[in-house]
Amino acid sequence: MEERFKSGACVDLLMYKEENDKLQVLLMRRKNTGSNDGEYELPGGHLERDEDLFDAMVRETEEELLVKIKREDLELVHLMHHYSGTRMNFIFKVNGKYLKPKIGEPHKCDKLEWFDIDKLPKNISSKMAKMIENVKAKIFYDKM
Repeated sequence: MEERFKSGACVDLLMYKEENDKLQVLLMRRKNTGSNDGEYELPGGHLERDEDLFDAMVRETEEELLVKIKREDLELVHLMHHYSGTRMNFIFKVNGKYLKPKIGEPHKCDKLEWFDIDKLPKNISSKMAKMIENVKAKIFYDKM
């Protein structure tokens, strides 16, 4: 019997807030990870054994941003399927208006910054830029 394709699941968080009638999103700049270092990405990570998507997003948010959120605070807004890789990214959004995120993993991230959703930094990873554009356009599913 032929072995089936296996795909890993990742969660990413689009934390947003409205400021001066502009929608802002929180991005973190990667460092020392060996993947996309120096580029901005959404906070997130991989699922652990016996963890569902929502639990993973709650855990990753606390680890990376040092803020506690609840499952019911999260809204699943996009799925990015990586045909060339072995991942599916599940993008959640959460209102960060009253949250005070801080760098929780300084060995992997050297900067947290809010950006106008229409003026993302030039050094954002292309995958993240595409996912954010899809969320803005209310496109639930896309592939890379």
